Amino acid sequence: MFDLLNYSAPGEIYEDHVKFCLKAWAGFKERMIPTLARLFDTQIHEVKATVEMMIVCHDVGKLSARWQDYIKSPKEKRSKGPPHATLGAPYVLYFNERSKHDLYYAGALAILMHHTDSGLAQGNLEHPAEDAINRRLVEYGTERIRWAAGAEESFRRSVGFSSLTEKLPELTEAITLGSLENMAKDLRQWARCPREIDRHRRRLQALALHHILKVCDWRAASQRPQQEPDEDEEGEKIEKKCKQSLLSVFLDGGLLP
Repeated sequence: MFDLLNYSAPGEIYEDHVKFCLKAWAGFKERMIPTLARLFDTQIHEVKATVEMMIVCHDVGKLSARWQDYIKSPKEKRSKGPPHATLGAPYVLYFNERSKHDLYYAGALAILMHHTDSGLAQGNLEHPAEDAINRRLVEYGTERIRWAAGAEESFRRSVGFSSLTEKLPELTEAITLGSLENMAKDLRQWARCPREIDRHRRRLQALALHHILKVCDWRAASQRPQQEPDEDEEGEKIEKKCKQSLLSVFLDGGLLP
C-alpha cells in the first residue's frame, strides 16, 4: 500500500513532532510570554499566535518530496539530507497582511537558524532560492516547490494541534521561489536597519525566539522512538552533540522550568 504518511525523522510522523513541540512550549510559555510582549512591544495574544505559528512552520521543509524520499530510504543509503529550514520561514513572514511586525521577522529568522547553535542564519539567508534549485527542491521550469504526496494534509493536521484559528494559505501558494527570494531580501533589510540600537534590539528579538524554538525542538526530539542525526548533524557524534546542545540551550538561557 502507498504510504501517505510523512515523517520528520525515522519512525516519527511529521505532525507528531509538531505536537510534541507545542506541548514543550506549553510547559514554559507562561514564564516567557510577558517578557516577549515587552521585548516586542506588542500584545500578549500576538506573541502567543506568532510563537505557535513559528513552531508549526519550523519543519515545513520536511514535507518536500526530496526530504521525504530521503527520510524514507534505507538508513544505509542516506547521507546528508536536503535542506529544510528555509522553506518554513517565508510562510511565517507572508501568511497574512499583518505579518510585517518585528515578531514575524524574528520568527522567520529563528526558523532559518534553528539548526545552528551559532545564532547565525548563514547561507540560509544569503541564497535560499538558488540553494532550493541546486538541491532539486523545485519543479523543473517553474517556481513551485516539489511537495511530497499528502504534504498539505500533514501540514493541516499539525496546525490542528495549535490554537491558531485564522484561515491559512496552502503551502503551494505561500512558499515559492519568489517568496524565498523576497524573504531573504526583507530579512536582510530588517536585520541591517540603519540605527545601531535597533539592530541590537532585533538581534535580541530573533535570538529570543530562536532560543524558544531550540528548546521545543530538542524536547520534542527526545520523544522520538529512535535517535538519528538530522541533515545538519554528524552521525558518529549525534548523541554527544545532542546532550551538549540541550545543556547549552537549557542552562545558558536559564529556561529550565
